[in-house]
Amino acid sequence: MKNLVEVINEYFNNRYNFLKLLDIIYDRENMLCQITFLYPYQIEKIEDEDRSEIEKFIQEFFHINATIKIKYKKSFLDEKLIKADTIKFFIENKKALLPYIEESNISSTFHEQNVDVSINLNQDILALIDETELKNELKTFLSKLYIADFNIELKQTEDKLPDEIIAQDIQVSRAKVKRYKVEIIKKVVGDDIIPMPEFIGENKVPKVSVILAGLISNINQKKFILKKGKNAGKEKSLITFNLRDSSGVIDCVYFCPKTHENALNALQEGDFLLLVGDLKIGLTNKLTYYIRKISYATMTKEILNDITSDNPLENHKQIIFPETITNSTQTNLFEVKNSYDDYIMNNKFVVFDLETTGLDFETSEIIEIGAVKIENGEIKERFSSFAKPKFPIPLEAQKINNITNEMVEFAPKIEDIIIDFYNWSRGCIISGYNIVGFDMKFLTKVASKIGLKFDNEIIDTMIVVRQSKLRTTNYKLTTVAKTLGIDLTDAHRAYNDAHATAKVLMELHKLKKNKNKS
Repeated sequence: MKNLVEVINEYFNNRYNFLKLLDIIYDRENMLCQITFLYPYQIEKIEDEDRSEIEKFIQEFFHINATIKIKYKKSFLDEKLIKADTIKFFIENKKALLPYIEESNISSTFHEQNVDVSINLNQDILALIDETELKNELKTFLSKLYIADFNIELKQTEDKLPDEIIAQDIQVSRAKVKRYKVEIIKKVVGDDIIPMPEFIGENKVPKVSVILAGLISNINQKKFILKKGKNAGKEKSLITFNLRDSSGVIDCVYFCPKTHENALNALQEGDFLLLVGDLKIGLTNKLTYYIRKISYATMTKEILNDITSDNPLENHKQIIFPETITNSTQTNLFEVKNSYDDYIMNNKFVVFDLETTGLDFETSEIIEIGAVKIENGEIKERFSSFAKPKFPIPLEAQKINNITNEMVEFAPKIEDIIIDFYNWSRGCIISGYNIVGFDMKFLTKVASKIGLKFDNEIIDTMIVVRQSKLRTTNYKLTTVAKTLGIDLTDAHRAYNDAHATAKVLMELHKLKKNKNKS
């Protein structure tokens, strides 16, 4: 589709090919259409005759009963302006990187209408982002604001995230901060930490040199290769976990040097740690604790009881009420019940599926959960709900699952939904399709943040399919369902996928029983 400038130049035989459309704002209430064009700084001004000619054409082109107001903005290639707009890009599109972006990190050079923009970023941050994607997005953003060709370069620095920083653990300005006492057992990283941590829930904004303590869960370790600098080619570890005390939970990040790897590999779920670090807006666009010092510690019995208490369940009010499913097609219940093996008949199953905003469970969010419960060889109940994410759903995700931001606008928080799902699935075997590699990671992360742990037996139906040696062209759920004659409409919606997976699980155990008979 041609834009407005292309249409204008087509009509006026390229007389105005120096113009660039900046934006169009239509104020329906005041019947005003405001159009802004950019023009190169080498052109002194747009003549009145040209302005009138363009305005008349646009009025006829739009066919709207509104006042058209046209502005012409000269495109100055100024280093300060480009720096300001570069920072504006990060504010609007990449808030997670804002703690690492300053004007002093940005430089630009000009070659007529070509602009090279260089941004210095720490090697650890560069290792965690998609450099090509970031450069393309920034280039597109700046190109819309200027008449110029932009080249974006990301340069590596090594001076932003040292392994340890010598800093006072408690500053005078924090004298009124609420604290409690713990006892240090063993130092792991860094020197002594004053054993008077703050409460996690009291910290809601970025802050440096914060002492926190709590139980750790959801420990993960990623290895990455440094791409640039004197350590290029060397491997480094990124360790993440959740830290929970009686007041809240926070995501933690530690860039682990080789010298501390063995000590950090020994961390286990449920360890109680005393830490020093900085609170920043992290790569997941939320407050994250970047750790510098680590010690094992102990706490009083009262504090431990507060942290490990079952408060999420005690204080929770049910919001998701499962629906009973009536299977009108089962006319001969005796025949149905006898078609499955003892494993299906003698156990209760909850088969679930999640729809998410992305594939990385550390940075993406759950936006829908769907599940069914199998009892006595029948699908008896349905559990289904949207969940409202903290951030807008990416367009890529919307294209896959057809879930829009409007659909989840008034949905409950995923933490409340998971509590209801936890209660509903107690005593059941949990199953799903590829849940070990995907869904359980999302489920476990949310559950651990609110103090819950799914200790159910887990059966991955995709593994059952593979072990069954079913003759199928591939192991996608849609393909397997079709092979078994199971209807799966509107795939990539949580309840539909969960229901089809339950049917697949049951059908495989029907085939297994029949095979054992023969």
